[in-house]
Amino acid sequence: MKLLVDIRTRKAILALAVAASASVALPALAQAPAIGQAPAVGQAPAIGQAPAPTTTAPAAPAEMAAGDKPVSYSEDQATRGKETYTRVCADCHGDDLRGGLIGGPPLRGNAFDDKFANGSPASGLFGFISTQMPPDSPGQFSPAVYAELTAYILKQNGYTSGAALPTDLDALDHLIIQK
Repeated sequence: MKLLVDIRTRKAILALAVAASASVALPALAQAPAIGQAPAVGQAPAIGQAPAPTTTAPAAPAEMAAGDKPVSYSEDQATRGKETYTRVCADCHGDDLRGGLIGGPPLRGNAFDDKFANGSPASGLFGFISTQMPPDSPGQFSPAVYAELTAYILKQNGYTSGAALPTDLDALDHLIIQK
């Protein structure tokens, strides 16, 4: 299975690359302080002076990009999703979404969070379900039915209902799965 790098990961990698290149280029471009003055943080010391101490702040958790919102779904979607889940998915993934007798992975709890949550866009979960499930006939349902299944899984994982979950991958890219 090909792993997809989500948009947030790509943005974080780009930000780290820019920061790394700036940390190399900026000190070389910084003007040295006058003799006798202490250099500012990140500024080159004057000839004969020791470099200024540097501090490293811990990295802040990833913040939502402009336009991103927490994921939500409608209660109606989750109710319809439960019906489809019970009929089509429960044998593999279990009645309680914690794994079934046929060996489908859990869709609830830490296993779910590690793979699909923790700040990932909802498009990853929806895209996986709609293109890979069920394994014997992937893509057999309409986007609306896959959105309902996604809503049911989100509800079972404790996410809050609200606005209906869209079926458009571009819109789902801006809905973040994070508690």
